[in-house]
This record gives sequence, C-alpha cells and structure tokens, in this order.
Amino acid sequence: MSEDNVTLGLRLRSLISELGLGQQEVAALLNHKISTFSGYVIDKREPTFAKLKIFADFFGVSIDYLLGYSKVKDPYLRHLPADLNEFVRDPANAVYLELARDIKETAGGKHKQALAR
Repeated sequence: MSEDNVTLGLRLRSLISELGLGQQEVAALLNHKISTFSGYVIDKREPTFAKLKIFADFFGVSIDYLLGYSKVKDPYLRHLPADLNEFVRDPANAVYLELARDIKETAGGKHKQALAR
C-alpha cells in the first residue's frame, strides 16, 4: 500500500525540485514531450512500466519510491554490512541520515570551492 496521498506527480515534483531544474528541462533530458511529461507531474497521465524505469534511473530512485510505496529512495543497500543496512532502513534513524546528507553536501560544496581556486 502506498504512503498516504503520495502520488507519482508529487514524487516527480519533489525530485525535479531537488535537481534544481524545471519540468521542461527534465522533459528534454528524458526525450519526452513537455505536455506528456507534465501529465505525469500533475497526475493526469500514467506512464508505462518502461517509462517508470527510465524515471527511476534518471532520478536515482526505486520505482517503489516513485509510486509512493517506499520512503527509501535507494533501497539497494546490499553492499552494506547487515547492521549498517538495518540502521539505514530504520525510520527512527532518519534524522541521523538527514544530518549525514547535510554534512556531505556542505563538505562537497567546500571541496568544489577549493578545486575552483
């Protein structure tokens, strides 16, 4: 069962925003007509499974995440030790994972600034 009121359109809008792009830019990158892609974003059209796979690959998320069946963007954590995998999947630890992402983004930004000098 999907999360309460989470739709493909909501997920797409969120992912597009995270990329800092517009719908038209993403549609172009995916080789879709803007009208067709917009239909997915506003929940007026339903993509084929093949298109869902393309979207999942493009945004680096699972199809389950796109459709609202999971809160985990990337469930493919088999490379992690079992205890770490369990930690990452535990919703109670979401705040720690968010903090780690923030630290990574901040550090990544500083790294890019240093390389630009």
